[in-house]
Amino acid sequence: MSSRKVAALKYLVTGAAGFIGSNLSARLAKSGNEVLGVDNFSPYYSPKLKELRVGEFLTPNGIEVKQIDLSDITDVEKIVKGFKPDAIIHLAAQPGVRTPLGKSYQYIQNNLVAFANVLQVAIEESVPEILYASSSSVYGNSTKKAFKEDDLSIRPISIYGATKLANEILAPAFITGSKTRARGMRFFTVYGPWGRPDMAYFRIIDSILNGSEFKKFGAGEVKRDFTFVDDITATIEKLSLELSDRPAGFSDVVNIGGGSPHSLNDLIDVISKQLGSEPLILESVSNPNDVSFTCADVSKLNELTKGIPAIDLKSGVKETIDWAQRAGIKEHLDEWINSTF
Repeated sequence: MSSRKVAALKYLVTGAAGFIGSNLSARLAKSGNEVLGVDNFSPYYSPKLKELRVGEFLTPNGIEVKQIDLSDITDVEKIVKGFKPDAIIHLAAQPGVRTPLGKSYQYIQNNLVAFANVLQVAIEESVPEILYASSSSVYGNSTKKAFKEDDLSIRPISIYGATKLANEILAPAFITGSKTRARGMRFFTVYGPWGRPDMAYFRIIDSILNGSEFKKFGAGEVKRDFTFVDDITATIEKLSLELSDRPAGFSDVVNIGGGSPHSLNDLIDVISKQLGSEPLILESVSNPNDVSFTCADVSKLNELTKGIPAIDLKSGVKETIDWAQRAGIKEHLDEWINSTF
Protein backbone atom coordinates (compact mmCIF):
# COMPACT_ATOMS: atom_id res chain seq x y z
CA MET A 1 0.00 0.00 0.00
CA SER A 2 1.29 3.45 -0.93
CA SER A 3 2.26 5.72 1.96
CA ARG A 4 0.19 8.40 0.23
CA LYS A 5 -2.93 6.53 1.29
CA VAL A 6 -2.45 7.54 4.92
CA ALA A 7 -1.04 11.03 4.43
CA ALA A 8 -2.89 14.27 3.80
CA LEU A 9 -2.52 15.51 0.24
CA LYS A 10 -2.62 18.87 -1.48
CA TYR A 11 -5.33 18.84 -4.15
CA LEU A 12 -5.83 21.51 -6.79
CA VAL A 13 -9.41 21.22 -8.06
CA THR A 14 -10.30 23.07 -11.25
CA GLY A 15 -13.96 23.86 -11.82
CA ALA A 16 -14.31 23.99 -8.04
CA ALA A 17 -17.49 26.09 -8.16
CA GLY A 18 -19.09 23.62 -10.54
CA PHE A 19 -21.49 20.82 -9.65
CA ILE A 20 -18.99 17.98 -9.25
CA GLY A 21 -16.08 20.22 -8.30
CA SER A 22 -17.79 21.80 -5.30
CA ASN A 23 -19.00 18.46 -3.96
CA LEU A 24 -15.61 16.85 -4.51
CA SER A 25 -13.66 19.68 -2.90
CA ALA A 26 -15.74 19.37 0.26
CA ARG A 27 -15.25 15.61 0.36
CA LEU A 28 -11.48 15.89 -0.03
CA ALA A 29 -11.25 18.55 2.67
CA LYS A 30 -13.36 16.48 5.07
CA SER A 31 -10.94 13.59 4.49
CA GLY A 32 -8.18 15.79 5.93
CA ASN A 33 -6.62 17.01 2.69
CA GLU A 34 -5.62 20.57 1.79
CA VAL A 35 -7.69 21.80 -1.15
CA LEU A 36 -7.34 24.84 -3.38
CA GLY A 37 -10.09 25.52 -5.89
CA VAL A 38 -10.02 27.49 -9.13
CA ASP A 39 -12.90 28.44 -11.41
CA ASN A 40 -13.59 30.98 -14.14
CA PHE A 41 -17.25 31.42 -13.07
CA SER A 42 -18.34 31.07 -16.69
CA PRO A 43 -21.76 32.57 -17.57
CA TYR A 44 -22.77 29.33 -19.36
CA TYR A 45 -25.26 29.22 -16.52
CA SER A 46 -25.85 31.55 -13.59
CA PRO A 47 -22.64 32.49 -11.73
CA LYS A 48 -24.95 33.09 -8.75
CA LEU A 49 -25.59 29.34 -8.49
CA LYS A 50 -21.84 28.78 -8.49
CA GLU A 51 -21.37 31.38 -5.77
CA LEU A 52 -24.01 29.63 -3.68
CA ARG A 53 -22.13 26.34 -4.10
CA VAL A 54 -19.00 28.05 -2.82
CA GLY A 55 -20.94 29.14 0.25
CA GLU A 56 -22.45 25.69 0.75
CA PHE A 57 -19.43 23.43 0.17
CA LEU A 58 -16.16 25.35 0.04
CA THR A 59 -16.15 28.23 2.51
CA PRO A 60 -17.40 26.09 5.46
CA ASN A 61 -14.54 23.66 4.79
CA GLY A 62 -11.87 26.35 4.65
CA ILE A 63 -11.35 26.03 0.90
CA GLU A 64 -10.18 29.09 -1.00
CA VAL A 65 -11.45 29.54 -4.57
CA LYS A 66 -9.50 31.67 -7.01
CA GLN A 67 -11.03 33.00 -10.22
CA ILE A 68 -8.66 32.34 -13.11
CA ASP A 69 -8.74 31.55 -16.82
CA LEU A 70 -7.08 28.19 -17.47
CA SER A 71 -6.72 29.01 -21.15
CA ASP A 72 -4.12 31.57 -20.03
CA ILE A 73 -1.03 29.51 -19.27
CA THR A 74 0.43 32.31 -17.14
CA ASP A 75 -2.52 31.94 -14.74
CA VAL A 76 -2.01 28.17 -14.61
CA GLU A 77 1.71 28.50 -13.92
CA LYS A 78 1.13 30.98 -11.11
CA ILE A 79 -1.38 28.72 -9.35
CA VAL A 80 0.55 25.46 -9.71
CA LYS A 81 3.93 26.94 -8.79
CA GLY A 82 2.45 28.71 -5.79
CA PHE A 83 0.38 25.84 -4.40
CA LYS A 84 2.62 22.88 -5.37
CA PRO A 85 -0.18 20.28 -5.44
CA ASP A 86 0.30 16.54 -5.01
CA ALA A 87 -2.58 16.04 -7.41
CA ILE A 88 -4.65 18.09 -9.83
CA ILE A 89 -8.25 17.09 -10.38
CA HIS A 90 -9.23 18.86 -13.58
CA LEU A 91 -13.01 19.21 -13.80
CA ALA A 92 -13.22 22.65 -15.44
CA ALA A 93 -14.80 22.51 -18.91
CA GLN A 94 -17.45 23.90 -21.21
CA PRO A 95 -20.22 21.34 -20.58
CA GLY A 96 -23.27 20.29 -22.53
CA VAL A 97 -23.94 19.04 -26.06
CA ARG A 98 -26.36 21.78 -27.15
CA THR A 99 -24.18 24.90 -27.02
CA PRO A 100 -24.95 26.88 -30.22
CA LEU A 101 -22.47 26.56 -33.08
CA GLY A 102 -21.67 30.27 -32.81
CA LYS A 103 -20.32 29.66 -29.31
CA SER A 104 -18.44 26.46 -30.19
CA TYR A 105 -15.11 28.26 -29.73
CA GLN A 106 -15.77 27.97 -26.00
CA TYR A 107 -15.36 24.19 -26.28
CA ILE A 108 -11.96 24.75 -27.88
CA GLN A 109 -10.75 27.34 -25.37
CA ASN A 110 -12.12 25.71 -22.22
CA ASN A 111 -11.82 22.02 -23.09
CA LEU A 112 -8.70 21.85 -25.26
CA VAL A 113 -6.47 24.89 -24.71
CA ALA A 114 -7.12 24.93 -20.96
CA PHE A 115 -6.50 21.19 -20.62
CA ALA A 116 -3.27 21.34 -22.61
CA ASN A 117 -2.08 24.18 -20.35
CA VAL A 118 -2.87 22.19 -17.21
CA LEU A 119 -1.06 19.14 -18.59
CA GLN A 120 2.00 21.13 -19.64
CA VAL A 121 2.38 22.94 -16.33
CA ALA A 122 1.71 19.76 -14.32
CA ILE A 123 4.54 18.03 -16.15
CA GLU A 124 6.91 20.99 -15.94
CA GLU A 125 6.32 21.25 -12.19
CA SER A 126 6.47 17.45 -11.65
CA VAL A 127 2.97 17.22 -10.17
CA PRO A 128 2.67 13.52 -9.28
CA GLU A 129 -0.81 12.98 -10.71
CA ILE A 130 -3.62 14.54 -12.68
CA LEU A 131 -7.14 13.16 -12.89
CA TYR A 132 -9.36 14.78 -15.49
CA ALA A 133 -13.02 14.72 -16.41
CA SER A 134 -13.94 12.92 -19.59
CA SER A 135 -17.45 11.87 -20.51
CA SER A 136 -19.69 9.08 -21.76
CA SER A 137 -20.21 11.42 -24.73
CA VAL A 138 -16.98 10.05 -26.23
CA TYR A 139 -18.83 6.83 -27.08
CA GLY A 140 -21.31 8.56 -29.39
CA ASN A 141 -24.12 6.31 -30.59
CA SER A 142 -22.38 3.08 -29.67
CA THR A 143 -24.43 -0.04 -30.33
CA LYS A 144 -22.77 -1.99 -27.51
CA LYS A 145 -24.92 -3.13 -24.57
CA ALA A 146 -22.37 -1.63 -22.20
CA PHE A 147 -19.60 0.82 -23.07
CA LYS A 148 -16.09 -0.44 -22.39
CA GLU A 149 -12.97 1.69 -22.07
CA ASP A 150 -10.94 -0.27 -24.63
CA ASP A 151 -13.53 0.05 -27.43
CA LEU A 152 -11.56 1.60 -30.30
CA SER A 153 -14.60 2.08 -32.54
CA ILE A 154 -16.03 5.00 -30.54
CA ARG A 155 -17.05 8.13 -32.44
CA PRO A 156 -18.48 11.19 -30.66
CA ILE A 157 -21.42 12.95 -32.34
CA SER A 158 -21.12 16.30 -30.52
CA ILE A 159 -18.38 18.92 -30.36
CA TYR A 160 -18.33 18.46 -26.59
CA GLY A 161 -17.77 14.70 -26.93
CA ALA A 162 -15.07 15.28 -29.53
CA THR A 163 -13.15 17.61 -27.22
CA LYS A 164 -13.34 15.07 -24.41
CA LEU A 165 -11.99 12.32 -26.65
CA ALA A 166 -9.25 14.73 -27.73
CA ASN A 167 -8.37 15.17 -24.02
CA GLU A 168 -7.93 11.42 -23.75
CA ILE A 169 -5.57 11.45 -26.74
CA LEU A 170 -3.62 14.46 -25.49
CA ALA A 171 -3.04 13.13 -21.97
CA PRO A 172 -0.81 10.12 -22.77
CA ALA A 173 0.97 12.10 -25.50
CA PHE A 174 1.95 14.72 -22.91
CA ILE A 175 2.52 12.35 -19.99
CA THR A 176 4.77 9.71 -21.58
CA GLY A 177 8.31 10.06 -20.29
CA SER A 178 7.34 12.46 -17.51
CA LYS A 179 7.11 12.05 -13.74
CA THR A 180 3.34 12.60 -13.84
CA ARG A 181 0.55 10.02 -13.95
CA ALA A 182 -2.79 10.73 -15.63
CA ARG A 183 -6.27 9.24 -15.43
CA GLY A 184 -9.31 10.22 -17.48
CA MET A 185 -12.71 9.68 -15.86
CA ARG A 186 -15.64 9.06 -18.19
CA PHE A 187 -18.60 10.37 -16.20
CA PHE A 188 -22.05 9.00 -16.99
CA THR A 189 -24.93 11.52 -16.54
CA VAL A 190 -24.19 12.93 -13.10
CA TYR A 191 -27.20 14.22 -11.14
CA GLY A 192 -28.06 15.37 -7.64
CA PRO A 193 -28.58 18.47 -5.46
CA TRP A 194 -26.83 21.64 -6.60
CA GLY A 195 -26.66 20.26 -10.13
CA ARG A 196 -26.52 21.90 -13.53
CA PRO A 197 -29.69 23.70 -14.66
CA ASP A 198 -29.31 22.52 -18.25
CA MET A 199 -29.93 18.91 -17.20
CA ALA A 200 -33.28 17.18 -17.73
CA TYR A 201 -33.85 16.16 -14.10
CA PHE A 202 -33.33 19.76 -12.96
CA ARG A 203 -35.89 21.05 -15.46
CA ILE A 204 -38.46 18.34 -14.74
CA ILE A 205 -38.37 19.11 -11.02
CA ASP A 206 -38.67 22.83 -11.73
CA SER A 207 -41.62 22.25 -14.05
CA ILE A 208 -43.56 20.46 -11.33
CA LEU A 209 -42.59 22.82 -8.51
CA ASN A 210 -42.93 26.11 -10.38
CA GLY A 211 -45.21 25.37 -13.34
CA SER A 212 -42.64 26.03 -16.06
CA GLU A 213 -42.63 24.08 -19.32
CA PHE A 214 -40.29 21.10 -19.68
CA LYS A 215 -39.06 20.77 -23.25
CA LYS A 216 -38.98 17.05 -23.98
CA PHE A 217 -36.81 16.08 -26.93
CA GLY A 218 -38.19 13.06 -28.77
CA ALA A 219 -40.40 10.30 -27.39
CA GLY A 220 -38.57 9.99 -24.08
CA GLU A 221 -37.06 6.63 -24.95
CA VAL A 222 -33.42 7.74 -24.75
CA LYS A 223 -31.65 5.98 -21.89
CA ARG A 224 -28.96 7.30 -19.58
CA ASP A 225 -26.77 5.67 -16.95
CA PHE A 226 -27.70 8.15 -14.20
CA THR A 227 -24.97 8.42 -11.55
CA PHE A 228 -25.53 10.25 -8.25
CA VAL A 229 -23.00 12.94 -7.42
CA ASP A 230 -22.00 11.42 -4.05
CA ASP A 231 -21.07 8.19 -5.84
CA ILE A 232 -19.03 10.19 -8.34
CA THR A 233 -17.02 12.09 -5.73
CA ALA A 234 -16.37 9.01 -3.59
CA THR A 235 -15.14 7.17 -6.66
CA ILE A 236 -12.84 10.02 -7.73
CA GLU A 237 -11.20 9.97 -4.30
CA LYS A 238 -10.62 6.22 -4.56
CA LEU A 239 -9.27 6.50 -8.10
CA SER A 240 -6.82 9.18 -7.01
CA LEU A 241 -5.42 6.98 -4.28
CA GLU A 242 -5.19 4.00 -6.64
CA LEU A 243 -3.39 6.11 -9.24
CA SER A 244 -0.67 6.98 -6.73
CA ASP A 245 0.61 3.39 -6.92
CA ARG A 246 1.12 3.57 -10.69
CA PRO A 247 4.53 4.25 -12.27
CA ALA A 248 5.53 7.67 -13.58
CA GLY A 249 4.22 8.30 -17.09
CA PHE A 250 1.20 6.03 -16.60
CA SER A 251 -2.07 7.03 -18.27
CA ASP A 252 -5.49 5.40 -18.56
CA VAL A 253 -9.23 6.10 -18.68
CA VAL A 254 -11.99 4.70 -16.46
CA ASN A 255 -15.79 4.68 -16.73
CA ILE A 256 -17.65 6.06 -13.72
CA GLY A 257 -21.25 4.93 -13.89
CA GLY A 258 -23.56 2.42 -12.31
CA GLY A 259 -24.26 0.22 -15.32
CA SER A 260 -28.06 0.55 -14.93
CA PRO A 261 -29.58 2.89 -17.53
CA HIS A 262 -33.05 4.45 -17.26
CA SER A 263 -35.10 6.16 -19.95
CA LEU A 264 -36.16 9.80 -19.87
CA ASN A 265 -39.72 8.56 -19.41
CA ASP A 266 -38.55 6.54 -16.39
CA LEU A 267 -36.98 9.68 -14.94
CA ILE A 268 -40.16 11.69 -15.47
CA ASP A 269 -42.17 8.93 -13.80
CA VAL A 270 -39.87 8.70 -10.76
CA ILE A 271 -39.90 12.47 -10.21
CA SER A 272 -43.65 12.76 -10.81
CA LYS A 273 -44.50 10.02 -8.31
CA GLN A 274 -42.32 11.54 -5.61
CA LEU A 275 -43.82 15.01 -6.09
CA GLY A 276 -47.37 13.77 -6.67
CA SER A 277 -47.75 15.75 -9.88
CA GLU A 278 -46.59 15.75 -13.49
CA PRO A 279 -44.48 18.26 -15.43
CA LEU A 280 -45.94 20.54 -18.07
CA ILE A 281 -44.37 18.92 -21.13
CA LEU A 282 -43.65 20.71 -24.40
CA GLU A 283 -42.99 18.07 -27.04
CA SER A 284 -40.05 18.68 -29.38
CA VAL A 285 -38.11 16.75 -32.01
CA SER A 286 -35.05 14.76 -30.99
CA ASN A 287 -31.80 16.69 -30.75
CA PRO A 288 -29.17 15.38 -33.21
CA ASN A 289 -26.43 15.90 -30.61
CA ASP A 290 -28.14 13.64 -28.07
CA VAL A 291 -27.07 10.00 -28.07
CA SER A 292 -29.83 7.43 -27.74
CA PHE A 293 -28.29 5.26 -25.01
CA THR A 294 -25.49 5.16 -22.45
CA CYS A 295 -24.44 2.35 -20.14
CA ALA A 296 -21.08 1.99 -18.43
CA ASP A 297 -19.21 -1.28 -18.38
CA VAL A 298 -18.03 -1.07 -14.77
CA SER A 299 -15.71 -4.08 -14.66
CA LYS A 300 -12.52 -1.97 -14.71
CA LEU A 301 -13.89 0.47 -12.13
CA ASN A 302 -14.83 -2.40 -9.84
CA GLU A 303 -11.36 -3.88 -10.20
CA LEU A 304 -9.67 -0.58 -9.33
CA THR A 305 -11.90 0.59 -6.48
CA LYS A 306 -13.52 -2.64 -5.23
CA GLY A 307 -16.97 -1.15 -5.74
CA ILE A 308 -19.24 0.70 -8.14
CA PRO A 309 -21.78 3.54 -7.79
CA ALA A 310 -24.73 2.11 -5.89
CA ILE A 311 -27.21 4.92 -5.10
CA ASP A 312 -30.38 4.05 -7.01
CA LEU A 313 -32.35 6.56 -9.06
CA LYS A 314 -35.28 6.83 -6.64
CA SER A 315 -33.03 7.59 -3.67
CA GLY A 316 -30.94 10.08 -5.61
CA VAL A 317 -34.02 11.84 -6.98
CA LYS A 318 -35.47 12.12 -3.47
CA GLU A 319 -32.35 13.91 -2.21
CA THR A 320 -32.44 16.19 -5.22
CA ILE A 321 -36.10 17.06 -4.73
CA ASP A 322 -35.53 17.76 -1.03
CA TRP A 323 -32.83 20.24 -2.03
CA ALA A 324 -34.94 21.84 -4.78
CA GLN A 325 -37.78 22.50 -2.31
CA ARG A 326 -35.55 24.41 0.10
CA ALA A 327 -36.20 28.08 0.72
CA GLY A 328 -33.69 30.09 -1.26
CA ILE A 329 -33.51 27.38 -3.91
CA LYS A 330 -37.02 26.72 -5.22
CA GLU A 331 -37.70 30.33 -6.14
CA HIS A 332 -34.47 30.53 -8.17
CA LEU A 333 -34.80 27.33 -10.24
CA ASP A 334 -36.46 29.11 -13.18
CA GLU A 335 -33.89 31.88 -13.10
CA TRP A 336 -31.00 29.41 -13.21
CA ILE A 337 -32.56 27.41 -16.03
CA ASN A 338 -33.17 30.53 -18.09
CA SER A 339 -29.56 31.60 -17.58
CA THR A 340 -28.20 28.76 -19.72
CA PHE A 341 -27.16 29.32 -23.32
